[in-house]
Amino acid sequence: MALNFKISSPATSKPGKPAAGGVRTLLLVDDDHTLLLTLRMFFQRNGWHLLEADTVEEGLKLWEANEKYIDAVVTDYSFDGTLTGLDLVTAVQLRRRSFPCVVISGLWTPEKRPRDELNKNLFYRVKPFDPRELLATIEQAIASMAGLEGR
Repeated sequence: MALNFKISSPATSKPGKPAAGGVRTLLLVDDDHTLLLTLRMFFQRNGWHLLEADTVEEGLKLWEANEKYIDAVVTDYSFDGTLTGLDLVTAVQLRRRSFPCVVISGLWTPEKRPRDELNKNLFYRVKPFDPRELLATIEQAIASMAGLEGR
């Protein structure tokens, strides 16, 4: 006898509450709820505070409400609808040029990566990936972008 069940999780975290002192905050945007749950558990175990959204539109709302608290953005590339993860990254980097953003995708390869001026500092991870590799990429993005702040 097979058991079927669905794990549901909140699509977003409540905006406006900064993480406790010294804790980094990650905005994570993906429409794969299983991946969100997996990454939530991993990042929380590793001391991160997460703001989560399952659409680009919700991700943009969380960004606008919490910009000063967010240390990095991780977004899937493709979503149902008209907006992509690159639209989120573009909106973030138009406000803060050197902000650490990582795009994750099973469809996106390094050859398809945008090469324009706005996306030259974009980091990416191809799915599937080990969460530790994603964390290392985020840390690399934060360290790399720290040297570019103010330019």
